[in-house]
Amino acid sequence: MKCYGLCCALAFAFLSPPALADKAESKGGLKIVSDDGNFSAELGGRIHFDTYLFDKDDSYYEDLILIDDFEEPVNTTDFRRVRLAMKGKLWEWEYKLERDFATSGTAGLRDVYLATEVFDGRLRIGNYKPNRSINELTSSNEITMMERAFATAAGIYDNRGRQQGIGWNTYWCCHTFGFDLINLRNPGDPRNSGVGATTRFTWAPIDDYKSTLHLGASLSYEDANQNTPPRRALVEYAGRRGPEQLVALSPGGNAFFFGEFGDEEFYLGKPEGDVLILGLELAGTYGPFFAQSEYAIGRFSGDFFLSEFTFEEFFGAPPNFFCDPLTGCFIGDQSVHTWYITGSWAVTGQHKPYNYKKGLFKSIKPRPPAGAFEVTARYDTIENRDIPNMTVQNFVFGFNYYFNPKVRFMLNVTLGNDRFTGDQTRQFAVRMQGYW
Repeated sequence: MKCYGLCCALAFAFLSPPALADKAESKGGLKIVSDDGNFSAELGGRIHFDTYLFDKDDSYYEDLILIDDFEEPVNTTDFRRVRLAMKGKLWEWEYKLERDFATSGTAGLRDVYLATEVFDGRLRIGNYKPNRSINELTSSNEITMMERAFATAAGIYDNRGRQQGIGWNTYWCCHTFGFDLINLRNPGDPRNSGVGATTRFTWAPIDDYKSTLHLGASLSYEDANQNTPPRRALVEYAGRRGPEQLVALSPGGNAFFFGEFGDEEFYLGKPEGDVLILGLELAGTYGPFFAQSEYAIGRFSGDFFLSEFTFEEFFGAPPNFFCDPLTGCFIGDQSVHTWYITGSWAVTGQHKPYNYKKGLFKSIKPRPPAGAFEVTARYDTIENRDIPNMTVQNFVFGFNYYFNPKVRFMLNVTLGNDRFTGDQTRQFAVRMQGYW
């Protein structure tokens, strides 16, 4: 009787229709999809672990040793990025939530937005990268060098790689187009009423299995307003964690101004400045060879005065132009020009793929278990043409070794040159990187 009951139970289990349940997938990552397909959640992340060694310009740092805010570069290790991300669907809407644990507080938020299809394009609302600069829009998992060029948030868009706002992107044939309306607030910044707009257009007249030619242009406008942090062009010209050089400055809200004429330090003038930047892109591949270049021209509004003491504190060296003994150093509108050219050669023969939907190049993808080896180089420069001798340059060369499509080792040697201060610090840096 017990055997008969057991057989009936097993038959019932096999013949009964299966219960509906969420479906889990693991094709290169973990993804869960609801049984009706209306909801999904996919887990991703990245780990970038860096080591920095500096060859410091001794003559330059000996002169700075008496400055209170002086910070000498330190040979060290650093988690450059430690991120977890969740993305998926909420019926006809998409979402993404990304957190970087290498940065504390709300400043660690990266892509945090909702998106949906509107008029044959993609509408995004939240915190994300605005439409400007091919090097900036390329993921840190895909960039050729360890650090981005001066035509990005590592320079002319200092600390403005992501903004809060609403944007729309589309693509057709061999073109992409996008625009954004943004608030000038990073996740970690206080609330402000600054606003801006960006747009980018790209064209790939050649794109086949062997070669790609990419052309692009972008325009960015930022109107600083009440309580808005100053808009700056600032570079770390000798690599990450190295010395910084402030290249240009446009005021924000009234809170940034201080002192009175005649004080040792003062900053007075017209608040609520604006910044207008035009960017041009040219890039291409031919077999295992890749080259990319950008030229960006920015106008940083001025009309303010700095004491000589404050100028040296901000810019790192005494003013090299006339400053009135009573009113100080006048800073008007500033014209900033920056350009770079970068190239790479996949020695093992891989071809760098092109993402025609976004107008970006991806990193080479070796086929496991074989790896891939890539040689890289870049020349980069930025100049403020309204402050004499305000020119900063670097030359970076190195290589990337790809263990597989998700794990790579990077080595960069950076030769920095700050003509304004005379510093020529160099950096040797390596990175171990993995993402999923």
